[in-house]
Amino acid sequence: MSDEAPTSAPTVTVTTWSPVTATLVVAALQGIVFLAFFLWKRGKDQRANSYELFEPRQFTRSHRSPPPFDGRGCFGWFTAAYAVSQEDCLNFAGLDAYMFLRFLRLGTRMAFVGTCMSLVLLPLYATGEATGLETEQFNLLTMARLEQASMRLWVPTVLWWIFILIILKELWQEWQAYGEHRYRYLAKGDVDTPPEYRYAVRVENVPPTLRSTPQLRSYFERLFPNQVRDVSVCMYTKALDKLIAERQKNIEALEKAVAFTNAKPDKPAPKTSTSMVPCCGPKVEAIPYHRSEIARLNDEIDTAREAVLSEASAQVATDTDVPEEAVEYPNDNASNEQEVELVAKDYDNLGTNVVVEGGTDDVAEATADNGSASSTGYVTFTSLKAKQAAVQCEISGKKDRVDVFAASEPNGVIWDNVTTPLTQQRVVEMVMAAFWMVGVLFWAVPVAFVTALANLNGLLKSVGLPEQDPNSAWYGIVSGLLPVIFLQILMIVLYLCIVACAKMIIKKKSMPEVDTYALFWHQLFQFANLWLILFGGSAISELDTLLNNPDELVRSIAAALPAQSVFFVNYIILASFGAFGLELSMLPTYGVKLLLSMIQPEASKTQRQLDDEQVPPSVIWGRIIPPMIFIWLVSIVYMTIVPMMSVFALVFFSGAYIVWKHQCLHVYASEFEGGGTVTWQTVFVFLLASLYMAELIWVGYMGLKEAPAQAACGFIPFGFTILTHMLINRNIRKPLESLSLEVAALVDQEDGEMTVESASYLIDNQLYGQPSLKTVNEERGAMPYRRSMRDMEYKSSTHAPAHPDNDGEEYDFGDDV
Repeated sequence: MSDEAPTSAPTVTVTTWSPVTATLVVAALQGIVFLAFFLWKRGKDQRANSYELFEPRQFTRSHRSPPPFDGRGCFGWFTAAYAVSQEDCLNFAGLDAYMFLRFLRLGTRMAFVGTCMSLVLLPLYATGEATGLETEQFNLLTMARLEQASMRLWVPTVLWWIFILIILKELWQEWQAYGEHRYRYLAKGDVDTPPEYRYAVRVENVPPTLRSTPQLRSYFERLFPNQVRDVSVCMYTKALDKLIAERQKNIEALEKAVAFTNAKPDKPAPKTSTSMVPCCGPKVEAIPYHRSEIARLNDEIDTAREAVLSEASAQVATDTDVPEEAVEYPNDNASNEQEVELVAKDYDNLGTNVVVEGGTDDVAEATADNGSASSTGYVTFTSLKAKQAAVQCEISGKKDRVDVFAASEPNGVIWDNVTTPLTQQRVVEMVMAAFWMVGVLFWAVPVAFVTALANLNGLLKSVGLPEQDPNSAWYGIVSGLLPVIFLQILMIVLYLCIVACAKMIIKKKSMPEVDTYALFWHQLFQFANLWLILFGGSAISELDTLLNNPDELVRSIAAALPAQSVFFVNYIILASFGAFGLELSMLPTYGVKLLLSMIQPEASKTQRQLDDEQVPPSVIWGRIIPPMIFIWLVSIVYMTIVPMMSVFALVFFSGAYIVWKHQCLHVYASEFEGGGTVTWQTVFVFLLASLYMAELIWVGYMGLKEAPAQAACGFIPFGFTILTHMLINRNIRKPLESLSLEVAALVDQEDGEMTVESASYLIDNQLYGQPSLKTVNEERGAMPYRRSMRDMEYKSSTHAPAHPDNDGEEYDFGDDV
């Protein structure tokens, strides 16, 4: 027999698809496709000088935008955005966007520090000797590799101290920078904001005896002599608003009918139904019908407006008969008994008012139809000093009477909600707060199920189904990508519900208030996601084990932190590699425009539709910031536990900074400027809350690792965090809530005070006059088919009596049709 060596079996290479690998590959391919579309479409639009998709700011903010299509080459947009200085960024984008970008820079620095520390922690964990399910695949380089009570745990403890101190120092410096810009904003305002806005306040809980413009003016004139410029009391105009909305609907329908006739002259004239039910009733020609409806509604609107103004005049006449001692003036010479009697009378009046305004729907409807005055008004002063004194001082000295707040920008006011009593708002808001808190308990069900998909085999095992190959590509995609996508869909639905609640249930009076409310609750649910993902998913995936052996609960909690890190890494990967290209490409916007253009060619569009396409989109802070703060929270929690998390966080924050800097400078234009109230002051609260949670989790995890000394040391940086928080609130944050009287007086000396106009009581002349009561620039007829066929500046008619023979026919469409 020959001594032949045995033939070895051929080696089969098996590709391992972990959830992180699968998510990274899919997100990278998605990002490459979107980025390629962005570069191709941007180059095409640049050659055609087309600004609609990537440079819409040029239509409305060209005076404060960089040159369009700045930069050359594939990455010219990147270098151009990076080269814009911080000062230019502030001047171009405004303080809100500027502080948002500074937050992203702060996140980049924080992640960079964590990445540097990972160079020490990764070798330390790689040489650990602990084993278990929580140390497999991606988790080979986590703190779970260190054995219980290991002396090596002192290394992450020291690094955690350094990390926390660096973050606190960065937060302090950010507040100092914000303080300078915030004071400048309070003193000078924004360049695109009407100057009167800086001097305006909103007055709530106006008592019945002051609910007329002359009486409210007299009240504030007595407090601030020769310092009151404009005063307006908001009226209930529900019936009038309904007529105006109906007229606007007919105006737009007329414009569409004219556009259709011009685009398709060979087609029959468009017809419309005269019935209240669409597609029912007799059909008539659309153009004559809508023109006659507009003329009819113009007459009804004029009558309804006159009724409201007449009611206001009647209230003024009634107020003039009120005894002087009953008017809500500060009475310096009254005796103590007279003051007590007046206070009691004021509270009686206020209580009656609350019942009337917060009563049944029939009462509210009657109030709206009658055009009575509400408990809300606006006052514009002639100086910043008077405005700041009104905001900071106790005006009446009585609870829920004449409360003064800084006014929102006029274009951010929700006029449909402005007459809602503040007391009613507060009660409803407390009820909804209880609803959202209870909702968190039910929110745990979908979130726990979604995150359980990240451990698909554990879920299958708990329900008695056979396990699948964890190395297969489909398993990696299902367990890595789908949970993140499902969670993001849930959060989008939740955000829309929160916004609807703020607008339609609580009836917030301005869009900044709606945005702040949405950001607050959206962020709280993001925080809830952390705890539900950490313990909910692991509890479901190991439900069978925990039921059979309850002692495994502590081990399950200790394993949950490193084990669930895979889900958070996938979340960050999708938010960076997958989302950057999507944001730059504006593909959803392009897709919608492309689809609409296929359905409705440009010739069939009205001038109004063409104008709307040139309006740049607005950044909705309540939607985009909470997911970013969530990534901030996750990266801090896992900085020492899973060091690789800092690397992915660095990619996200650095990439998000460049992408959003480009978008804020070239694409988005905020409808109103808040002076960083939302994008820094509110954000800072959640950044500190994230830091507190991360420190407590770190202490708890060290306790589970049987390292009591290291856990005790974790309370020291926690104390530093509390101390820094208190110093920031005391020395920086509180003084920035409003402009000091000293600075306001200096600004008044530098800029000069506004003048008191004798006709300022006219609604048409008031910045905060209700739009439904104004006749200046009132839209009483349709716009022309194309503006080039008429005057380049479309001028609507004013009050109906000025054009008795031309109601609803400001433009004769005979030549267009």
